Amino acid sequence: MTLLDVQGLTTAFMTGRGEITAIEDVSFSLKEGEILGIVGESGSGKSVTALTIMGLLPTPPARIAAGSVKFQNQELTKFSAREMQRIRGPGIAMIFQEPMTSLNPVFSIGDQIMETIRAH
Repeated sequence: MTLLDVQGLTTAFMTGRGEITAIEDVSFSLKEGEILGIVGESGSGKSVTALTIMGLLPTPPARIAAGSVKFQNQELTKFSAREMQRIRGPGIAMIFQEPMTSLNPVFSIGDQIMETIRAH
């Protein structure tokens, strides 16, 4: 079964100089139990791709200009913020690449983990 199916995904940002396309026509499928690595140089769109899939980009200025993101055969691009929040965590998650923003040293690790559990 296909767990994640991304087809023709294009994300654009509105700027003071007009709209800029950050990623264009990204497509891949991931079956249950498979592992996918997305690699590329800095600025190539890896993070924007992941944030688009997760519904974590602010709209505006970001928008999905084209394409489809299906998770367990559900079209995520049509989901509301509340529906996406229910999917994030128990269904789909992201580990951010910047370790200094992952955990806040001011709060205990237990409190930070419980914050996620309480949210879901």
